[in-house]
Amino acid sequence: MSKSATALREAVEFEKKALEKYQEAAAMVKHPETKESIEKIASEKKQTIESMHWVIMAEAGEIETEKPAPAVEGEEPKSSASKCPFSGALAEMGIDITKMSKEEAMEKMGDMSKIFPEGSDS
Repeated sequence: MSKSATALREAVEFEKKALEKYQEAAAMVKHPETKESIEKIASEKKQTIESMHWVIMAEAGEIETEKPAPAVEGEEPKSSASKCPFSGALAEMGIDITKMSKEEAMEKMGDMSKIFPEGSDS
């Protein structure tokens, strides 16, 4: 694995620890506005952690890359909608994550229990 992918994995571990602390704090705060803000931050942090897995896989060369096929005249471009917020950026890099199932991605990433908090629905 590349040094950059290793560094990114370590960064995700720090993000996961931060998420745990945000969740811990949210359970203890007294003011509803503060709790709502912390829960929003925690939700965004969780999405970041989940999205980083695609970035790490791309950096580690674990995603099959391919140039997108040129659009046929008169045909509407295919939607690149995906759960991964980085799918558009990855597609621009020539990485088509639509060809990989979530299970394949998780298998390539290894033990996801080390990265995702328990009870994650991702």
